[in-house]
Amino acid sequence: MPSAVRLAACAAVLACAACRGRSESDARGAIVADPPQPRPALVNAHTAAAQASAFRDGAGVPRNELRAVALFGDACDAGAPEACGDLGAMYADGIGVPRDAARAGPLFALACDGGDVGACARLGDMVRATGDGAGDDTRAVVLYTKACAGGLARACTSQGEMVLAGAGIVKDASRAAALFQQACDGGEPDGCVELGQAYERGQGVAESFGEALDVYGKACAAGSPGGCRHAGDMYAVGHGVARSPTRSFELWTRACDAGELTACAELARLYASGRGVRADRERAASLYRRACDGGAPAGCDGLRSLR
Repeated sequence: MPSAVRLAACAAVLACAACRGRSESDARGAIVADPPQPRPALVNAHTAAAQASAFRDGAGVPRNELRAVALFGDACDAGAPEACGDLGAMYADGIGVPRDAARAGPLFALACDGGDVGACARLGDMVRATGDGAGDDTRAVVLYTKACAGGLARACTSQGEMVLAGAGIVKDASRAAALFQQACDGGEPDGCVELGQAYERGQGVAESFGEALDVYGKACAAGSPGGCRHAGDMYAVGHGVARSPTRSFELWTRACDAGELTACAELARLYASGRGVRADRERAASLYRRACDGGAPAGCDGLRSLR
């Protein structure tokens, strides 16, 4: 290859590597080991995105996250908004590339503007987590509202949480409850948990322990540790159902096993008192310690009470 042509090829590959987050040394290695092949002038965005997903997930091909990053970038450049969102997720989560929120944010914004509601929600999460003022809250609400209206149930939960708190929008418990209902109806367990708390407290809806228990049960059945824990709480005190330490024990065990630390503390209390289960101070201490070490104050309080 003539030197001028080779230099031009090197420059092109280095530029591509830089835009995909690869190092200059990596790009030089690619020139030496595997010279670039001619590429079509126009990339088929959908084909590239599908190939990227396959390499990212190892679906039918060996998993290759670096290749996925490059292909998602090609598809994004060729006009596929969802590919921009997928690429943003790889940067946000550090998959195949170093974690880089500064790169992820603009990619999510580009995807959201193109109609990718999942990217709108991811960007809302970023804004909500890093924001330091009312303007950031307002932007997060706008993003969640767009995603919820687009059919993303989890975004309805996030929007409802902000409406309930009056963060970036006028506080409105009734509107928040309606959003939690929409999320729960859409199969989003956290929305069911929030709706259950609204019914339990009479917050934006008429107080109803029976309704609360129903939606907590729905969340628990869908795999929500919080749903199981709250349902266990209601059986423990007899709200909306006959009191049952045994049923509480079953639900709290399920929640604790899934990492719900407050449920671990509640289980420890049962073991310490012998209510609904054979008394076992060692088991109680172990569960209290687990909850305390995980940051649950009830665990630390319970551990002190055993000494």
